[in-house]
Amino acid sequence: MTRLLRAELYKIRTTPGPWVCLAVTLLLTALGIVLSFLVADRGTVHFGAPTTTHDLRNLVGAGFTAGTVMAPVLGVLVITTEYRHKVLTTTLLVNPRRSQVLTAKVLASIVWGLLLCLGSLALVAAMGVPLLVSQGGSVSHLLDQVGPVVPGLLGAYALLCVYGLGIGVLVRNQIAGVILSLGISLVLEPIVVALFSALVHWDVNWLPSRATQAIAGGLTGGRAGAGVIGTALLSWWLGALALIAWGLGLALVGYFTTFRRDVS
Repeated sequence: MTRLLRAELYKIRTTPGPWVCLAVTLLLTALGIVLSFLVADRGTVHFGAPTTTHDLRNLVGAGFTAGTVMAPVLGVLVITTEYRHKVLTTTLLVNPRRSQVLTAKVLASIVWGLLLCLGSLALVAAMGVPLLVSQGGSVSHLLDQVGPVVPGLLGAYALLCVYGLGIGVLVRNQIAGVILSLGISLVLEPIVVALFSALVHWDVNWLPSRATQAIAGGLTGGRAGAGVIGTALLSWWLGALALIAWGLGLALVGYFTTFRRDVS
C-alpha cells in the first residue's frame, strides 16, 4: 500500500491540474483576506482591521471559500485524469486489486487536501498578518482564533477532496466531474439552502459547505453575516460526520457502481 500511495502522489504532482488548483486556491484566499478587512459602516465601506471574534476567524480561515470550491475539484482530478489520459488500465495491470487502488487514491486526495489548506494558511500568515498589523489590529487576538478554525479547516479540505474523488469515481468524465463539482458548490447548494430557509424555515446544515462552516468555527468566507442564509450550524463533530459521509459515501457508491466496470 505504501508503494501504491507513493505512485499516486507521484502521478498527482507530475500533472498540471493539482498545481492549477493550488494557484486558484491561493488567489481565492487572497481575495478572502481582503474581504476580511472590508468594514461596512452606515452605508459606506472602508478598509479596516477585523476586531470581532467572527471576523478574526474569517481572516484565519480566509481560504474557506477556496476550500469549498477547489478541494472537490482536485479530488475529481485525482481519478478522472486516469480516465482522460487512458492510463487507468496500466494502473490496474500493475495492481489489479481495485479496492487498494481506490484506497490509495483516497489517501492521496487527503494528502493533497491538507497541502492545499497549508498553502492557504501560509498565505494568511504572509499577507493577512502584516495587513492586520498595518491597520492597528491585534495579532494576539488573531492567534486566539487559530485553535477554533485551523484543525477543522484542515479536516474540511481533506474530506472535501475525498468528496470530489467520489464525484469523479461516479461520473468518470473529467469535464463533467469538474462542472458537477463546481455546480454543486456554487449553484446548487446556495439554491437548496435558500429554498429550504425561505419556504420551510429549515437550515440545511448537512450540505458540504455548511458542514465545513461547522467544523471550522462558523466561517462565512467574508465579514460577519455577509451573504449567509441561516445562522444555525451543526456542532463540529456532526459537521465532521456529515463531510465524512459525503466523501466516503460517494467514493463507496462509485466503487460499487462504476469503478469496477471494464476500462479497457
